[in-house]
Amino acid sequence: MKSVVFIGLVFWIVVGCDVRREYEYYNQSNITLDQQNHPHGYGQNQCFYCHVKSNIHQVDRYGDPLFSSAKDEVETNGLSSCSLCHGDNGAP
Repeated sequence: MKSVVFIGLVFWIVVGCDVRREYEYYNQSNITLDQQNHPHGYGQNQCFYCHVKSNIHQVDRYGDPLFSSAKDEVETNGLSSCSLCHGDNGAP
């Protein structure tokens, strides 16, 4: 029985690792996160539980002057830098 569970787990991991999301796109005009436009993640402070770090800030859809520095800012200062553009997301 243990071998069946192990094989199933290995299969699940291998299949899951093949899934690639190239970027994240949310069709919204307001990048400040609130309960309305970010219902599943509102109040959470661990953005990378859901968002793939390498997929964020791929395309500047809003013409934001800070966009070009966003990836470096996240690399340097981590999640605390997200609130500069996206607000506190209702997180404590």
